[in-house]
Amino acid sequence: MVAVFVTGLEFYAFHGVSDEEQVIGHRYRIDLELQVLGSANLTDDVHDTVDYGSLSQLVLKIGNSHQYRTVERLGQVIGDAILAEFPLVQSLSISVAKPNPPMPFVAELAGAKLILSRSSN
Repeated sequence: MVAVFVTGLEFYAFHGVSDEEQVIGHRYRIDLELQVLGSANLTDDVHDTVDYGSLSQLVLKIGNSHQYRTVERLGQVIGDAILAEFPLVQSLSISVAKPNPPMPFVAELAGAKLILSRSSN
């Protein structure tokens, strides 16, 4: 098993609990770690792992194609798509966060982390 990760993937999108957030938009940060049943470490073939470029494109496509009220739902949809698109992924951790979220206090990041696996879907 190999862990493939992408950390700090950012995009601008229009998710949020309030209607205003869905109009104004916000930056989102995605951190992923995938447990991959691959052998690229032995074969040196990208087909034996998860291409993190393709992975990132999938995340950006989903992040910009629909609007969700919660980061939890956005994370679930992205995670489900990763499991559907990349059969070598056995499980994954996804963090979805808003940098400097719109709150009455200062926080560097706020969001949610989900752990998904093939056995739970």
